[in-house]
Amino acid sequence: MNKFLSEIFHLENITWKHWLFIFSGFILIHTPIFLSDNLNTNLAVHQALGFLEKRLDIPNYYWDAAVFEGKNYVSFPPFPSIVMLPVVAIFGNHVNSLLVSILITCLSMFLFEQLLTRIIGNEPSKKWIFLGFFFGSGYWICLLTSHHINGFAHIVCTTTLFLLLLELTGKQRTGLVGLYFGLAFLTRQMTIFYGLVILYYLFTNQTDKRVGFIKLVSAATSFLAVCTPYFLFNHLRFHNFLDTGYEYLQYQSATIHHRVEKFGLFSINYFPSNFYHMFLKGHNLIFKGKDLLSLGGVDQFGTSLLMASPFVICSVKARAERYFLVHFWLAIGFILVGVLLYHNNGWMQVNAQRFSLDFLPALMVLVALGSKEIPYWLLRAFVIFSIGLNCFSFLVHAVTS
Repeated sequence: MNKFLSEIFHLENITWKHWLFIFSGFILIHTPIFLSDNLNTNLAVHQALGFLEKRLDIPNYYWDAAVFEGKNYVSFPPFPSIVMLPVVAIFGNHVNSLLVSILITCLSMFLFEQLLTRIIGNEPSKKWIFLGFFFGSGYWICLLTSHHINGFAHIVCTTTLFLLLLELTGKQRTGLVGLYFGLAFLTRQMTIFYGLVILYYLFTNQTDKRVGFIKLVSAATSFLAVCTPYFLFNHLRFHNFLDTGYEYLQYQSATIHHRVEKFGLFSINYFPSNFYHMFLKGHNLIFKGKDLLSLGGVDQFGTSLLMASPFVICSVKARAERYFLVHFWLAIGFILVGVLLYHNNGWMQVNAQRFSLDFLPALMVLVALGSKEIPYWLLRAFVIFSIGLNCFSFLVHAVTS
């Protein structure tokens, strides 16, 4: 038994028995949370119900729905709704989205451990990087808020990205590469820039460029086959293949509504605020009352990535083949540009910048490589701090909400 628990603690020689134990513990820890989920606000569920009823719209307006020509639509990409289809087909719209997200997270845990083993083997740092991602980053708050489509989409997208990265670092079956890439795009559109990572593995890193080109074309064909129905879906709803409906969102926040009316969905005017929130903003508790001494909660504009998850700094120490690093950093950089020019920073969120999850799976590859170049105690301290800050923030948010 001691050997079994030691292997789990070190994430070494993991078999299905270990995973069964890990998954059971993970589900048990989150049981009080998903049992308390009686909300019916996940737009992915309502869109899935619409699909089953052979309709493109949803019958009622919910938070973050788009209104166009008198009908309510889900403007977010459709793959999370497709994930929900079999569940909704069985249970109707009374679906526990949190429980579904917890089960999807179990799959992501398995995939990420496999990816880390492929990158750094059974290095002692592996377990800390694993814990850092799932419990010391914005992933955890997205899981806990996945009764809304915002958090749920990040949970689904993370799984597709881990599938993509595993395939690229393994057999590189181009049909699956295109499929996983397409599903990621149909969940979070900024993941389109993972195409640069694909470019490295299928072309740049190929000795025979002719073979590499054929692989790229094959993957692109698979990607287009997956994504073409999405463009038709847009056309049938908004009369434009490229119109996703974001401009028809009914913003509940007066601030966000004013921003979009004045500057549009993307603008350089958003850059200073988004840069501050992504990289510089510290953890912020809100105090209220006449004396400003009563704890009012946690600032839901979040905490910067570097403050909330300082272990990501390890990524700058990554050592690998030059073109590998160039492609990964370019993919991360292009996603960041889109995020920093967007009209909001992911609000509402607790101790996170949830949009960072669009590039965090790629960044974690660099974190894993960089972890070998820094003192072990420092990585461990960073991860423990990150998890502790998450737990503290969630506790404050829970008691003040």
